[in-house]
Amino acid sequence: MTQEVNEVELLRTALKSAGAGAGDARDSNKTLLVPALVDAIRNKRFFLVLDDVWSERAWDKLLKAPFSHGAAGSRVLLTTRHDGVARGMQAAYPLHHVDKLNPEDAWSLLKRQVASSEMEELEIDDTLKDIGMKIIDKCDGLPLAVKVMGGLLRRMGRRRADWEQVLQDFIREGFLHGDTNDLEKLGQDCYKELIYRNLIEPDAGYADERVSSMHDVVRSFAQNLARDEALVVSFRDEITKGALKSQKFLRLFVETNHDEFGWKIIQGQKSLRTLIVIGELKINPGDSLINFSNLRTLHIQDTNCTASLVESLHQLKHLRYIFVYCSDIARLLRNIGKLKLLQHLEIMSENYVKLPDCIVKLGQLRFLNIPVTSIPRRFSRLTNLRNLFMFPAQADGDWCSLQELGPLTQLQELSLKNLENVPATSLATKARLGEKSHLSYLRLECSSRLGEDGLVEDENGVSEEEQRRTEEVLDELTPPLCLENIDIVGYFGQRLPRWMTSRAASAYERLTIVTVEDLACCTRLPDSLCQLPCLNVFQVARAPVIKRVGPEFVTMQPSSSQRRHGHAFPRLKAMNLLGMVEWEEWEWDQQLNNVPAMPALEELMVHNYKLRSLPPGLSSQAMALTSMGVPALQRLHLEDYDMEQLPRYLQQDVSPRHLQLDCSLELLTSIALGKSSPEWSKLSHVQHVKAYADQGDIERKWHVFYTRDPYSFETNIDNSSSSS
Repeated sequence: MTQEVNEVELLRTALKSAGAGAGDARDSNKTLLVPALVDAIRNKRFFLVLDDVWSERAWDKLLKAPFSHGAAGSRVLLTTRHDGVARGMQAAYPLHHVDKLNPEDAWSLLKRQVASSEMEELEIDDTLKDIGMKIIDKCDGLPLAVKVMGGLLRRMGRRRADWEQVLQDFIREGFLHGDTNDLEKLGQDCYKELIYRNLIEPDAGYADERVSSMHDVVRSFAQNLARDEALVVSFRDEITKGALKSQKFLRLFVETNHDEFGWKIIQGQKSLRTLIVIGELKINPGDSLINFSNLRTLHIQDTNCTASLVESLHQLKHLRYIFVYCSDIARLLRNIGKLKLLQHLEIMSENYVKLPDCIVKLGQLRFLNIPVTSIPRRFSRLTNLRNLFMFPAQADGDWCSLQELGPLTQLQELSLKNLENVPATSLATKARLGEKSHLSYLRLECSSRLGEDGLVEDENGVSEEEQRRTEEVLDELTPPLCLENIDIVGYFGQRLPRWMTSRAASAYERLTIVTVEDLACCTRLPDSLCQLPCLNVFQVARAPVIKRVGPEFVTMQPSSSQRRHGHAFPRLKAMNLLGMVEWEEWEWDQQLNNVPAMPALEELMVHNYKLRSLPPGLSSQAMALTSMGVPALQRLHLEDYDMEQLPRYLQQDVSPRHLQLDCSLELLTSIALGKSSPEWSKLSHVQHVKAYADQGDIERKWHVFYTRDPYSFETNIDNSSSSS
C-alpha cells in the first residue's frame, strides 16, 4: 500500500482478489464498489495481506467495514515500519518484529538469487561459500541488501574472480565503471544494472521497461547516503524545507502539488548542479536563473517557465540538459546557440515554432525534442545527435528536410512527422534510413485524416494520387535491420509499406514492438508479422476500412525460418486491436492452418468493432492467454478438451453475456460443484452458461446449465440434477 492511497483502485484490487466478477471490478464508483466487496466476501473465510502500510486510515475508513462481513476464522496480516500503525489497527499482541537474517539464512537467500537449480546451489557451496559469506557480512543481515547483491552476482556468473571484485570494488565504492564514448549506451547499461541489482523495478505496463519504480526502503537508503549533496523536498515534508534554508546542496529535487512553493526559496542554492522541479511552482516576475551559474541539469515539469526565466537561460554556460514546459518557445530558442555544451534539449509546449538557424551551433547536442514547424538548412551539422523527435518533413524547391538526416549516422531514436509533404520518392531516399546502423526506434507519421469517430473526415476521402504518393514515400523510408520498435501513424496508403508486408519483413529479427495507428485507407493487416522471431507487442488503433482478418495473418511463408521452429508469432505477448469500427470477420481455424501460432500470447484487447465471434484458433492455440479485454463481448465459445482449469481472463477481463464451453469431463465435474467449485469466480458473473463434456463417442453427454438472474443451476453429472 502506498502512502497516498487511491481508494477506488484499492477497492478494485480487493474485489479482484475476492473473486468478484469482471464487471464489478471495473466500476469506478466508490459507492458501488463497497457493497460489491461486501457481497464478494460475505460469509467467506479470507486471509487478507496488507503490505507496507503507512497509515491505519485506509483500513479504518475503507476496508474494515466490508471485511467485517467475512466468516469466522478470517485473518488480516499487515506489514508496517511503524508500531503506531499496528496499534492503531488493533493488531494482536505480541507484534512480530522482523530481525536481521543470521549468516546461514542470508547465505541461503543469496544462493537462491544466483543459482537456478539445487545442483548449482551445491556447486556454489563447494566453490564460493567463503567469499560469499564475506559478502553476506557486508550486507549486515538485511534481506533487501542480500537480494540486491544476488541480482548483481547472478548476472556476473560464478567465477571466483568476479565475486572477489564485487567484494573489493562494488561494496566499497558502489560505482559503475566504463570507458565507452557512447553515453547513451553507458546510460542504458547503468539503468539495466539498477534493474539487475533489484534497486529499481520495471513497470509491467511498459513493454520496453522504460518506466520503473523504486521501493521506499531503497529510496530512503539512497537519500540517506546522499544527504550532504542532494535533497528531495516534498510539499508534505516541513523538515526538508527547513534543510533547504540551512544547507547548500549540489542536487535538488522539488515535488509540489500547489503553487505555494515559491521560486525564491530555491534561489539561495547557488551551488546547484542539478535542479528538478515536478509540479506547480510559484514563479513571479523578476525570478531568474542567473544565480545558478554552475547548473548542469535543469528539469522543470508541470510549471510554465516565465519570460524572466527564459531570458536568463542562455547565461548558464555549463548547461548540459534542459527539460522545460514553455509557452514562449521562440523567446527561449532565440539565444540557444550560446549553450555550447548542451547535450539534451526538450521543450514541452502547445505552440509550434520555426527552429532557429542558431541551433546548428550546438555541436554537442545528442537529444532534441521540440514542437517545430520547420528546421533550418545545415541541420545535418548536428552529427552527434542520437535521439531526434518531432522532425518535420518539408520541401522547398529541390531541397527537402529529410536530406538533412542523411549524415546523422549515430541516430538511435527518430520520429518523423508530416511525411505527406514529401513531394517525391527521390527526396525520401536521401534520408538514408537503411544506413543508420544504430537506429532502434522509428516513428513515421503523416497528418491523420481520421476524425474523433475514427472515420475519414473528408467527405471525398483520400485521393488515389495521395494514396499512391504516400505509399511510394514510405516504401523508400526502409528502416535498418537493427530496428527494435516502430510506430506508423496517420498513414493513408491503401497498403502498408512493402518492407512491412513482403517476405523481407522476416529479416527484422530484432523487432519487438510494432504499432500502427490511424490507417485511413489500409484494407488489411500486414501478413508478414507472424514471421518476426522477437515480436512481443503488436497494436492497431483506428483502422476503419479493415473488415476482415484472414488466415494469412497467421500463415507462415514457405521459406520462413520460423516455420522450422513450428510457430507463427512465437514470442508475441500482447496484441491490441482497437478502433477497427468495420471489422466483422476474423478467420483463423487451426485445423485448416496447421502451423501453431501465438503460444506466448498473454494479453489480447479488442475494442470498438462489429466482430461477432472470436476465431476457434484463438482458444486452441493461445494457451498462455491470461488477460483478454473485450468490453463489448456478448457471446464466447471455448472448446478445449485438454485444459485443466478455466482461463484466468474470464475472472479478470471478460464479461460475456453468453458462455458456451466444451471441455473435459474432469473440468466439467469441478464446475458442477456450483458455488463450492474453484472455477465459480470465473463463471458467476456470466448471465448464461452452457458447459458440456463428451463420454467416448457420445458428444455432450454431460452438461452444466447456469443462469445468473433469475438464478438457476442444473447438471446431470453423477446422474442427478441439483441447485447449488
